[in-house]
Amino acid sequence: MNKLFFYYPLGKHVKESKMNNYFESFIDEYADEIVAIQPEFYENAAKFINKAMEQTGSDGKTVLDIGNGGVINYNHRNLKKLVCADLSISTKAINRYAECINISFCEANMLDLSQWQENTFDVIIVQTVIHHLAGKTLRQTELNVEKGLRECMRILKPGGQLLIVESTVKVWFEYLERWFYPLMQLFFRMIKFDTVYQFSSKRLWQFINTMGFDIMEHEEIKMDKYIWLCRKKVLTKLTPCGATWFRIKG
Repeated sequence: MNKLFFYYPLGKHVKESKMNNYFESFIDEYADEIVAIQPEFYENAAKFINKAMEQTGSDGKTVLDIGNGGVINYNHRNLKKLVCADLSISTKAINRYAECINISFCEANMLDLSQWQENTFDVIIVQTVIHHLAGKTLRQTELNVEKGLRECMRILKPGGQLLIVESTVKVWFEYLERWFYPLMQLFFRMIKFDTVYQFSSKRLWQFINTMGFDIMEHEEIKMDKYIWLCRKKVLTKLTPCGATWFRIKG
């Protein structure tokens, strides 16, 4: 059965943001590429997501997966509606899930979710997105993250769930990021990589908690032997990287 592809046009702010979309040039390859390098990580992340949705009953739920990138690693068949949103849409993902009438894809930016009204979704999934909200300064980065999370909570129904899987780093590395923020961002521009800032797990918990959100779960996610870094396969133990799970009540 053919599915109806819902397309939401981007607003002015999102169009401007899209100019800096690092992933646009290889969005069709991204999902297969990163999951092939980190299959265990995505399986482990899916276990957290599936368990959270099962505990509240996934049947009939409307779900937004923001920053999706074409990766659907969790159970979706019993969902009433799953909207996969990102700055760019993977044609390969659209074709892959063409028979799934409950799945649609649209362009959206976590910093501006104004195409949706308040109290729209039962569940919002944010997988490995927050570190991409980095701005020109550390302060701008923190403001971006706060804005993105508050946008998610705005369109989440009361009693809903915000499920976050985020790439985090060791505390000592985040200190380096904070102390040498301008140099770090210059380095990323020189290697033509996305502007990123990775929180430590502890610091991100503190940040979310300070916003007044109800953190129901906070746990480390087991990583693979390798991670995807700048489109390369890199030994995880050679990096300060890890991953953290957050389950937040709406």
